[in-house]
Amino acid sequence: MNDAFEIRYQKLRPSLTAALLCSFGFFSAGVGAAFLLFVSAYPLGLISAYPAPPAEATEGPLGFQQKVVDVDDLYRATDEPMQAYLERLTKAVAGGMVHYWTEGDSWAATDTSYTRISVFDNYLLWMLSFRPQYRETLQNYEFVTPRKGLARGYGFCSQVSKIVYSILADQGIEATIYSVPQHTVVVSNGNILDSDYGVFVPRSLEDVQREPSIIDTYYAQFAPMLPLLKTAYGGAWQPAGTIEDFDGVRAYEAKFERLKWAPPLALLATGMVLATFGMMLRHREGRSPSAARQAGADLAGS
Repeated sequence: MNDAFEIRYQKLRPSLTAALLCSFGFFSAGVGAAFLLFVSAYPLGLISAYPAPPAEATEGPLGFQQKVVDVDDLYRATDEPMQAYLERLTKAVAGGMVHYWTEGDSWAATDTSYTRISVFDNYLLWMLSFRPQYRETLQNYEFVTPRKGLARGYGFCSQVSKIVYSILADQGIEATIYSVPQHTVVVSNGNILDSDYGVFVPRSLEDVQREPSIIDTYYAQFAPMLPLLKTAYGGAWQPAGTIEDFDGVRAYEAKFERLKWAPPLALLATGMVLATFGMMLRHREGRSPSAARQAGADLAGS
């Protein structure tokens, strides 16, 4: 009796191992596939990761005009005159972005749902945003990667300036972000690019700083904002970061963009390997799922 039990047990063990490997493999592959769908839903346009601003912001003077469908369209065409290109870039980015915040024109805690990196955008950075050492940065985050900033679709003048700066830097075109408490712009080739307002000023920042009234013509459609803008342009502008700073942040964004795919792909691959190995083991032992179940029943009957 004991010998028969031992023989049956020894024969059953490979089948149970194969069944367990198949079950765990298919489960892991299923979880990995579901996880992969979750991670890819936003890049594929299946969901919207960020809330939309209200209609009054979208339709206002600093609102949305035309979505930038292909970021490559924002790069300089062959033989396109530099000044014409800089003006086109300024207006295209402005038209695809909305200037909006819930409480006035400064960030507040109520804006977190708009400015925190979404769990659908990058769940790794989303989780980090709850840790005290990252909370201040990641709950009010501005993208340096142009595609990411344009996909979200809204932000302060500093956000649109980072988009414009990055597009220019990608092409080796000289550019610097300058900031004062009231405003942020990009300066390139002796021109001012204000993609918050969609205004291109073909004058140097130093000229406008000495004589702020120069901007009257360029910002004519924003007459109510002229006093504030003149105060800003007459202020002490400072570079907002170095080339190394922006390169570092963009590399950081790219790294986490890659890392977010690793866990779902690893789960999917591991599951497929385990399931394949289990089926190979089952085949080698010459047992089908029904045979394994029958062996189990025989063992129970003994």
